[in-house]
Amino acid sequence: MKNSYIFLILLFCSCTNNKKFDGYVYDYATEKPIQNVFVDVNGNTRKTDSTGYFCVKLKPNLPSIIYFKKEGYFSKKIYRKPDSLGRYSKGKTHWNRIYLYNKESEF
Repeated sequence: MKNSYIFLILLFCSCTNNKKFDGYVYDYATEKPIQNVFVDVNGNTRKTDSTGYFCVKLKPNLPSIIYFKKEGYFSKKIYRKPDSLGRYSKGKTHWNRIYLYNKESEF
């Protein structure tokens, strides 16, 4: 009986596990990291650090819209959709390089 409870607790914890979406934000023209970019995921906002790094949690069974905003740069929007099991592919959510275009660039 005790083993059944432990199994149920472990099963519940594994089902409610959030996945992370992390990476770095760079300026497209200079390829330098951009600090203090707002990263918004379904209303949960974070900022990039001095190296341009960000890390946000994604809910495993819900599609997410991720906005990148910084004054002087064009905003960027990324859509993340989980697979049929509610998971995100590691290749798609791990160590992303996000590039923002400066509004003053000639691009």
